[in-house]
Amino acid sequence: MKKTEIEKNDKSEREIRMRDTIKKAAFSLMAEKGLDKVSMREIAEKVNVTKPVLYYYFKNKEDLCDSIIEDHEKAFSVLIGQVQQRAQGPEEVLYEGLKSHLDFFMKDPVHSKFVIQMISYTLDMDTRKIKPRSEKRHIHGMLAEVLHREEKRGTLPKGAVEDVVRLVSGLSTEIMISAYLDQHVCPGPKGGLYNKEMIARLVKIILLGIKQYYKEKK
Repeated sequence: MKKTEIEKNDKSEREIRMRDTIKKAAFSLMAEKGLDKVSMREIAEKVNVTKPVLYYYFKNKEDLCDSIIEDHEKAFSVLIGQVQQRAQGPEEVLYEGLKSHLDFFMKDPVHSKFVIQMISYTLDMDTRKIKPRSEKRHIHGMLAEVLHREEKRGTLPKGAVEDVVRLVSGLSTEIMISAYLDQHVCPGPKGGLYNKEMIARLVKIILLGIKQYYKEKK
């Protein structure tokens, strides 16, 4: 490899590391203070660089925030993708998906705090400048795709996919909020409301209810 190519690769790796460092610092600050309460100056100070360095990597705070959310989406999409590959049958698909959701938020408490801040900021329509993208539509599409395959196999009633996705969406939101409350508002010794056993039980209830409803609907 030529010297110029090595230098370019080294520069590229350094820039990737710096972008990651900046995003981690901004993620932590925004999770603590809120998306609209953190300035580029604060982020630069936390990373120990000048503001012009920050603007070299991100054109503005909106660009930086969008990149953070995109990373969040990708990380969670990977988890759902792994569920798609290994889970078989609607019960296992829903259980593994919701358990991965719980693990994602319980592994790092900053995740639930950031999502709550993002929701709070999104609801403040009067002052909002950053427009956070929601990964829900993409994640729901992935889940619906798997469930449609189960529907074709006959393991789910015909026409039930949308209902299942909506029920699971509500449950996944409650899991995230529960993780936030347990980690940041009223920590308890028992590790929170949700665990693997409760998720397994709720999945069974959802599927039994769906099958009974569509049986009676015929």
